[in-house]
Amino acid sequence: MANEETKLLVNRSGSGGDDESPTISINDHRAVGQQEAHTNSFFGATFIVINASIGAGLLAFPYAFLQAGVVPAIFVQLAFVVFILGALLILAYCAERTGSMNYQQVVERCCGTVFGVICQVCVVVYCFGACVTFFVVIGDQLDSMLRFAAGDLKHWYLDRRFTTSVTAIIVAVLSFFRNISYLSKPSSAGVFAMVYLVIVVVVRYLTKTFPPADKSIHFDHNWSVAFGAIPVICFGFQCHVSAVPVYHALSKRSVKRFAGVAALAMLTNTVLYTFAGAFGAMSFRDGTCSDILLNYYPSDKAMTAARVALAFNIVTSYPILHYCGRAAFFDIYVRIRHLPPVADELAPEPPVERVRRYIATSVWLVTSLLIAINVSDIKKVIEPFGGLAACFIFAFPGLCLFNVGVEAVGLSSRRRELISIGALFLLIGMFIFGENLALVIMRDSGAIGNGPNCASMEGASPGHSHNTSTNFTLY
Repeated sequence: MANEETKLLVNRSGSGGDDESPTISINDHRAVGQQEAHTNSFFGATFIVINASIGAGLLAFPYAFLQAGVVPAIFVQLAFVVFILGALLILAYCAERTGSMNYQQVVERCCGTVFGVICQVCVVVYCFGACVTFFVVIGDQLDSMLRFAAGDLKHWYLDRRFTTSVTAIIVAVLSFFRNISYLSKPSSAGVFAMVYLVIVVVVRYLTKTFPPADKSIHFDHNWSVAFGAIPVICFGFQCHVSAVPVYHALSKRSVKRFAGVAALAMLTNTVLYTFAGAFGAMSFRDGTCSDILLNYYPSDKAMTAARVALAFNIVTSYPILHYCGRAAFFDIYVRIRHLPPVADELAPEPPVERVRRYIATSVWLVTSLLIAINVSDIKKVIEPFGGLAACFIFAFPGLCLFNVGVEAVGLSSRRRELISIGALFLLIGMFIFGENLALVIMRDSGAIGNGPNCASMEGASPGHSHNTSTNFTLY
């Protein structure tokens, strides 16, 4: 009976086509209050969008800025941010139009089943790979922190496998939530943690308290290396997969309100990435590592605190990507098993879906953890992520808007605008994906170099130069 009385509350598609307001009973009012308790405030939604994108990708921005040149990189980033913000608005518009509650639903309802299935698979692969990477980065930071505190890692309780597994328990607590709005408070703390990291990088440059580096720039900025910075930018700004669930759970939901969320989030990300990229690259020049933290002494207390901040941020970012990947996996699962669609997260959860959520979350966490603590080199796994991120930012939203324009009735000028903008986004996405794939192939084959040498300070102490050449890449 309660399910029947609250049924009208499940559909929050906001089509706006009906002028009549339905009659709401007392039980319906209770359900409304229950739904509103599971929605995001304006700033809660903003923090989730920021935290979904900022994180480990920030570490690679100084290296990317070095590749393209600091000033050109800033302008390239600003140009891309305009399109990245536009893509978020396209997704919100399409989600509102189709009543979708996640990214892959938007693609399927706008572009058809085939593209919907392709998108589901891409989301699962991207999110799972990102989760594995998160655990690897957490392990890296824990090793650095414990080496600073204990001096060596010989004891079993300091072993990377044990410390990462303990951290995974905290991640698990945040990952079992059904609704993404529960992650707003952890996300806000994660964002402030990254603000601290950026502040330390800037202060170290301004006070000249960073390890010595070669101040001359001898790196040849050829076209292939300069273009290599674009996937890093895409990887760093990719929050689009999580943007649709955030929009769906936004209180007083509207495209206009979400535009404010997206604009504030992109402004914050742009400022943080610009400061980290510019000041990090100017600090170490040709010695800039693709993980900027490697450029600083492990004994640097402020940078050790920054490593703690990064680890904390990733702990709060993992559940967001896991949430999106789990939703895509469920969509694939119900399709294969010919089961009813997954219930709206703002509606009461059927018991069978609750059990399914617990099992899927547990398997996802354990599997990603096992891969992360046993993998020795994740470079080849995560290099294509910049190209795949470009598909989520440009290609899929462009395809959705293109199809909306094709199917639109009347207003020929409006249709032309939708089709033209959609085609532009689609072309940009395919270009970046192809360019990134070509760079990965050329780099693996040795056709092009990996860029400047990294002046890593791992194992070094102040007063002792320990420049280790490495070409590890975060994207």
